[in-house]
Amino acid sequence: MQDRPDKAALAAAIARFLNEELVPAVSDRALGFRVRIAANLARIIAAECAASDAHDAAELAGLVALLPEHAGASAASDAERNARIAALNATLAREIRAGNVDLAAATAHVKATLIAKLAVVNPRFSTAPEIE
Repeated sequence: MQDRPDKAALAAAIARFLNEELVPAVSDRALGFRVRIAANLARIIAAECAASDAHDAAELAGLVALLPEHAGASAASDAERNARIAALNATLAREIRAGNVDLAAATAHVKATLIAKLAVVNPRFSTAPEIE
């Protein structure tokens, strides 16, 4: 079984190749722009791969804290964990609409989850509280 390079390293290598070698060699501005977009998408994929386990664990922990009665069994695989997160998010939405959840705690959880996602997609995006 091959463990190296992992998906994050491969996507990062693609992003570097596109930005450092291909963009300078492309004379067509429109094509160069699309290559930059492709490089940015590869960078996002690399960052998501590198951070997904920690972010998913944090999101799941936040959901379980908000919805302990709906926590259920722990997930064995990534697919099961993702399905569990989706199910708990749907439950959280229903519980918020029904008024059965501490709204301040739910808001804090959603903000923390979004900030973590924004940090991956656009690391330069300011998540400082004063921009709300």
